[in-house]
Amino acid sequence: MAKVLIVAGEPSGDAIGAELVDAARKVAPAIEFFGAVGPGLESAGAERVVETRELTALGLTEVLPRLPAIRRAMKRLERAAKENRAIGAVLIDSPDFNLRLARKLDRRTIPVVQYVSPTVWGWRPGRVSAIERSVRRVLLTLPFEAEFYRDSRVDAVYVGHPALDRIPKDLGDRDLIAKRLGLDASLRWVALLPGSRTGELDRMGPLLAQSAACIRQRIPDIELLAMVAPGLDSSAVASSLAGVAGLKLIDTDRHVALGHCDAAIASSGTVSLELAMLGVPHVVAYRLSSVTFAIARRMARVRWIALPNLIAGRAIVPELIQRDAEPHRLAQPVIEWLEDDRARAAIRAELRNVSQALGPPGVAERAARAALSVFGVPVE
Repeated sequence: MAKVLIVAGEPSGDAIGAELVDAARKVAPAIEFFGAVGPGLESAGAERVVETRELTALGLTEVLPRLPAIRRAMKRLERAAKENRAIGAVLIDSPDFNLRLARKLDRRTIPVVQYVSPTVWGWRPGRVSAIERSVRRVLLTLPFEAEFYRDSRVDAVYVGHPALDRIPKDLGDRDLIAKRLGLDASLRWVALLPGSRTGELDRMGPLLAQSAACIRQRIPDIELLAMVAPGLDSSAVASSLAGVAGLKLIDTDRHVALGHCDAAIASSGTVSLELAMLGVPHVVAYRLSSVTFAIARRMARVRWIALPNLIAGRAIVPELIQRDAEPHRLAQPVIEWLEDDRARAAIRAELRNVSQALGPPGVAERAARAALSVFGVPVE
């Protein structure tokens, strides 16, 4: 039976990988997967060699103490690829780890597909050379990335963003959703999304909690919802947002609840794109360690960090970074959207344009077929 190495270096990659594995088995039932997996990939049937959490790190300074463990994990994956006679490898996001692993796999003549392009269009464009040397195909998830790769020797294929497959077409009745989740349907709902990793919760949770207090001071009658990202414990999210009165933790029906929200404050990441697809006006905030931010700012080649803004090519959603990310500044746009129906309708129209630019759902199957074709696997 043919085996494929799959590597997810963080929870979001684990979710993407699980969707790809499910789709791959539908079109090529005999394929087996093994590698660096989290709960999602393991549930999809991928064999665990390394746990995703062994590789997860955020920021340049945060990763340094974990380098020895990360190097050991890479050796285990390389050894497993050899022992299992892998016909190929799907490496998901996490470019600092995966491009190094790709080089080692390429030396063993194992073809590599990188799923989710490194942000070479945003910073460190020199990584394109590493991709050209070691990666057979890159599966792009953002529409503007194709233009960046046009003049390179990289086989880059746009498959669409994985979030397209997760957003429900029908959000259901708001009153019924409110009853199921213990919410008041008569109030306006504001979502708080502090991040998907523990390091983000530590940095962003208190900031979002203070911002929520500013909003509630101006508009007392609101429901505040905290979205628990996949792979996180709800108690950790609650702890990071300590002090928010009446906070409702949402760890089921997450996208449905988000779609019925009137506004949101989110840590920068994929969730901003999900909010755009759902048409929810939102503010994007982010803070890094001072050292990591100083280095990133010197190397950055883009004006924005929020994915809706990058796709639109202009500022649609407010984004506040580092010192600019102050509670009252994050709260102000939310207050405006809650008080001004026309302002809220205007940003929703802009977000619809972003959503349409992403293309249709069916991303996981397109990605699976694009990867398996590189490995020479016939598909149904």
